[in-house]
Amino acid sequence: MNGGGWTGGAGRVGGAIPGRRRPRNETNLAEALVKVLKGKTMRVKDMVGAVQRAGYRTNAANFRTIVNQALIKNKGMFKKMGRGEYTAA
Repeated sequence: MNGGGWTGGAGRVGGAIPGRRRPRNETNLAEALVKVLKGKTMRVKDMVGAVQRAGYRTNAANFRTIVNQALIKNKGMFKKMGRGEYTAA
């Protein structure tokens, strides 16, 4: 172990994958979720598809987890309506 942090294999530091570019979106995920949730209550699994259909691009294999983190991190932007159900605040 090198003591300098996690290596992603083959001597790479961090999680970057050579040759793979991160998609660029016009808005951040929280803002995209607010647009999708305006006037609606949705479950997290439904938000994942809705935000992607609305044009948000991602390469994440675990996008549902990332959506959950965005909802928790931006509590002022979202209102929890029930277990796994949110609406825009």
